[in-house]
Amino acid sequence: MGGKRVLVTGANGFLGSHVVPLLVKRGYRVSTLGRGKSAHPGLTHYKADVVHNMPESAVRGVDAIVHLACDVSIARSIENPSSYITNNLAMTLNLLEAVRAQKKKPLVIFLSTDRVYGKASGRVNENSPTFPIEPYVASKLMSETALAAYANQFDIPYIALRASAFFGPHQPRRSFISDVIQKMIEQNTITVGPLKSVKNFSYAGNVADAVLAALKAPRSAHNRAYNIGGKPISFSHVLTLCKKIIEKRLGKKIRIHIDHSIRLPQKNEIGAFTLSSASAQKALRWKEKVSLTEGLERTVDYFLKNKNPPQE
Repeated sequence: MGGKRVLVTGANGFLGSHVVPLLVKRGYRVSTLGRGKSAHPGLTHYKADVVHNMPESAVRGVDAIVHLACDVSIARSIENPSSYITNNLAMTLNLLEAVRAQKKKPLVIFLSTDRVYGKASGRVNENSPTFPIEPYVASKLMSETALAAYANQFDIPYIALRASAFFGPHQPRRSFISDVIQKMIEQNTITVGPLKSVKNFSYAGNVADAVLAALKAPRSAHNRAYNIGGKPISFSHVLTLCKKIIEKRLGKKIRIHIDHSIRLPQKNEIGAFTLSSASAQKALRWKEKVSLTEGLERTVDYFLKNKNPPQE
């Protein structure tokens, strides 16, 4: 598969900062597409807003498209649900229409989310019921449905990756792990909300590895969704690990103040489920390579050396 042409949409974003270098390193001929200037010098870049326009020239002749472009703000999706869903779905539909016009149909790899399982509990697999708890998730499920319809009618192959909450270098500060790490670096006392919630956290490099695995997957693995992630981890445990790593790196003590007035609405919290990645391990030959602790160490070391640039 090495040397084949791959287009990455949303390449200037957080996950794109992990996916694009990995694909280049593995010998893929990568081109990128995003709203702003390229964050990946030396590669062909198409400056476009996929909500309004998907340049056909960007998809012509490619072997695969990694579709990362998406507005990922849950808060914005709740504030303005109709336009949010419309825009996110338009990105996928515009891409699919551009692909439909091609004689050779590239594989579309779509980044979805484990939040599609909503309030589920216990162990969930790809056949478990889905329940969108906010418009952001609704837009992901609608895109998955569109991919399935285009695959059936127009023979456009796809793989959807239902990734757990990922973290790592370059992550925007609006995310919990990125924010607390940078606060601990900057301050000796930080304030956080209650930490009883849990999530399936995974290092961003593991998700990039899943994209690579999907690119190499046999045709028999196409036209399906795959869970990418692991077991639920409490925010409290993540915070303790971050504190331990930063105290060791900086030789200081960090005090954590819990403010119980800071609380997410309960209806926005996903269930404490365990994400089964057995299908991805079997069909895509994917597994997590970087542990939670090692991923946090890499993330801390990045933020000790770098300030985050703005991202799409």
